[in-house]
Amino acid sequence: MVRTPQEVDAQLLKLLDAKSADPDFWSSKDRDRTDSAHSIFQYPAMMVPLVQRRLLGAVLEARPDIQSVYDPFMGSGTSLVSGMHYGLNVYGNDINPLAVLISRVRTARSVEFTVGAIAEQVASKAAADRRDTIETSMANREKWFQTDVALELSRLRRAIRKCDDLWVRRFLWVTLAETVRLTSNDRTSTYKLHARPASEIEKRNLSPITVFRDLARENAASFTTFRRRLKEANRLKSAKYVAETDVRVADTRNAQDYWGEAAPFDLLMTSPPYGDNLTTVTYGQHSYLPLHWIDFKDIDPAADLATLRTTQEIDRRSLGGTGSDHVWTETRLLEASPRLKRFAGELPGKPDDGRARLIRFYTDFGASLDSILSVMKPNSYMIWTVGNRNIAGQQVPTDLVLGELVEGLSCKVVTTLTRRIHHKRMPDRNASSATMREEKILLVRKVEA
Repeated sequence: MVRTPQEVDAQLLKLLDAKSADPDFWSSKDRDRTDSAHSIFQYPAMMVPLVQRRLLGAVLEARPDIQSVYDPFMGSGTSLVSGMHYGLNVYGNDINPLAVLISRVRTARSVEFTVGAIAEQVASKAAADRRDTIETSMANREKWFQTDVALELSRLRRAIRKCDDLWVRRFLWVTLAETVRLTSNDRTSTYKLHARPASEIEKRNLSPITVFRDLARENAASFTTFRRRLKEANRLKSAKYVAETDVRVADTRNAQDYWGEAAPFDLLMTSPPYGDNLTTVTYGQHSYLPLHWIDFKDIDPAADLATLRTTQEIDRRSLGGTGSDHVWTETRLLEASPRLKRFAGELPGKPDDGRARLIRFYTDFGASLDSILSVMKPNSYMIWTVGNRNIAGQQVPTDLVLGELVEGLSCKVVTTLTRRIHHKRMPDRNASSATMREEKILLVRKVEA
């Protein structure tokens, strides 16, 4: 018997209510850092794999016909690898080249199981390399890297480039990216670039080759576990993932231009930025130093070296970063969300203040919603995980604003769940992000036209 969308909504609500009886079911105090190769790079504000799988499992129980999942703000790819545990076709995009690199490694249909041994060989070749050529032309390099660190990173880079297999190189680039993060002069207590004091730098005695070798062992072991779990769930055939995976460098404001025959998608599962990256979570700044050591040709044809023009370029290209030709008007935005209008009205109105940033972000976000909905099927479900950031000491009601915006675009908010953040790595010293200790999960259905 064919069920109506309303009947499916009711079944989903019943399922979610039953699971929500456990207050930590969506919050998960337990954390396995090796789950689904989650820890190969410490990307900002990563979602929890187990929680995403639970959300996905609940929706699939009510809608077993779902075959594809799409994440338009995929970050390190947690939503996508969650979909792989269910054998789904997974698609995602991000404007940050490093996010695409990490996600391509994690979602690869085929992997090289001897990558751990290959990484050991790469480390040995780098250790035997005696050349003193620095393999990066980044500006102000001496501020961020001690000379001996830059030399070892250069030797690793040369050794990685000699590997023939593309997925292996990508795996090694991600491992090198984490090596850069740990051995540079940047502090790791915040996602914004901030050099350590000179006195602290002088005391640091780190070998990138040693760090790389240790990380590669951990990452290879994590991948072995992940692929074994896929095999046990019958998600591999002849060691190859059974469904499609595709991730790309792309601006979600133009998602309809990138996905062609792959769209429309059955399910969206994502965690969009909570505000402009320049003042909320600086994904681009966090990626700036690692990207200077990675061959862009191994990331994506659309990966643009100009994103490294400044430390803030990636964040400027993200939602709300700069003026865009693809934004909603402020009038349309505030008419679509009365709650946002009230909130914006309580903020100061100077050109460079929080109100201007808020409006700039949400006009871009509105354009993203238009684009996203154009690649989703009628009556498809969307799982939005959002947090409420602060502006001028006031908390933006992100979940309520999102609800109003999507309902104005022929969608229905089926329910909203609350999850407490036990482990999500957030930048405590970033004042605009320090209060993000709770998230809302909106289950939305695109109403059939």
